[in-house]
Amino acid sequence: MLVQLQYAGRESGYVIINIPSDALPRFKSGTVNETTYIIFIEDIVKQHLPYMFRQATVAGAWNFKITRDAELNLEDDFAEDMAEKIEKQIMKRDYGFATRFLYQPGIPPTGLEMIIDKLGLAKAGIVAGGVYHNLKDLASLPINKGGSPSKGGSPLFIAEYEPWPAILHPATGKTHSIFEAIAAKDIIIHPPYQSYNTVLRYFNEAAIDPAVSEIYVTLYRVADDSKIVNALISAARNGKQVTVLVELKARFDEANNIRWARKMKEAGVKIIYSDQALKVHAKIALVKRKDKIGTYYAGLLATGNLNESTARFYTDHILLTADYAMLNEVEQLFVYLSQRKKTGNTNIKFNHLLVAQFNLQQVFINKIDREIAWARQGRPAKIIIKLNNLEEKKLISKLYEASQAGVQVQLLVRSICCLMPGVVGMSENITVRRIVDRYLEHGRVFIFHNGGDEEIYLGSADWMDRNIYRRIEVCFPIYDKAVQQEIKDLIDLQLRDTVQAVQLDSRLQNHPIENTEQSIRSQEAIYHYIKNKAANLA
Repeated sequence: MLVQLQYAGRESGYVIINIPSDALPRFKSGTVNETTYIIFIEDIVKQHLPYMFRQATVAGAWNFKITRDAELNLEDDFAEDMAEKIEKQIMKRDYGFATRFLYQPGIPPTGLEMIIDKLGLAKAGIVAGGVYHNLKDLASLPINKGGSPSKGGSPLFIAEYEPWPAILHPATGKTHSIFEAIAAKDIIIHPPYQSYNTVLRYFNEAAIDPAVSEIYVTLYRVADDSKIVNALISAARNGKQVTVLVELKARFDEANNIRWARKMKEAGVKIIYSDQALKVHAKIALVKRKDKIGTYYAGLLATGNLNESTARFYTDHILLTADYAMLNEVEQLFVYLSQRKKTGNTNIKFNHLLVAQFNLQQVFINKIDREIAWARQGRPAKIIIKLNNLEEKKLISKLYEASQAGVQVQLLVRSICCLMPGVVGMSENITVRRIVDRYLEHGRVFIFHNGGDEEIYLGSADWMDRNIYRRIEVCFPIYDKAVQQEIKDLIDLQLRDTVQAVQLDSRLQNHPIENTEQSIRSQEAIYHYIKNKAANLA
């Protein structure tokens, strides 16, 4: 924050104040006459500036934010002290090369010049922005259990969201053990529409179940107060063999991940760190249970991080399964990751999972080729893909080829899209839509028509260079027919959205969807679909 001070008989001067949002909550809330008010910490500071500078008059105060290069310089792929190396690099991050200077309009030119000069921002991108910056902190906005500000609203918003209480999956309420439910039938969870308590129950029961002998899990972005990690610590203290791969290079979450990794290690958890060149972005877990008859697997495979905080507003899909063939491959992947071998030096073969660095890209290409073959035979051919980002050239080229062969390609791409739809002779059979609404669309879904015998995959991988070439990603098949139908129903609602969806033209410009039928807001429709299905199965 830049503060302009006026002293009696002297020229005005400037003071820079660092807002301690890393040490204090960004928001303060309070209720007056049944109305909840939420205030930014910087506004509280501004209100108290006269008490901080009693010998001067506060002439103005403006917020600004500096973004610096966040890349970490890690030289040794297999260093034992990877956590220490990263910590040292994090400490340097606040003094790294400035890439952007975002400031509140209205700052006097002399004040702007002073900031640029004193903080070395001449080579940064200088951009006039809004009053408030670092809006990712809105994830910690104090709200009531319904997911919106309390009665009376908040000064931050004009409108409130209708409360959508998270729905408990009916399968987990009919048995004393989550593992009995998983053994009986595959379970699919769709947070935030459905309660994340089912996932927490998976880890909590694993920690105390006498039959559980081993637990494996990958963690990419760990919640600040992670119940999952606390369950893993309890499991280790209860004598379970717990192996956790913690991705220390998850940008801006490095320090938090290091903190939790050390706590787990102190409790007896075996901690694995990925090597410098390869991030592990897969979202998988495996529980092994033993009895007198044999060993049983219960797996968790997800499209999003195992993080209770983001699960409140990221839409994802989480599969709980006992499929032995699939989970045997999950176990092989954990063995590979624990040995830290190069991908080219392994004999692992994946027949069910699609794993980046092994088979993911090629299998997707093969499945697109199969749809192309169907289309050239004059048979129905269709591909539906939902991603956050679409960038990788080989897969985009293959989708263009599919369009030219007559394959109908429907894409849901929330963010970056480097494919141009609707271009005559190249992509006229491709449509691209995106949905921006109450929740952040985050799931990745892949549906191939396959001559009527549809194949459906979910997973962690966007089609970007970094996901395909520089990460361990896992996409997994959906074999259960009921779960397949549920996924198709949800995707169908999104493809029919006429309220929050837009369609991209050949110049990648957003256009509202023409409402030729009844209005459908897909996130609202999905919530009621899941709610009604739970009620019918209860």
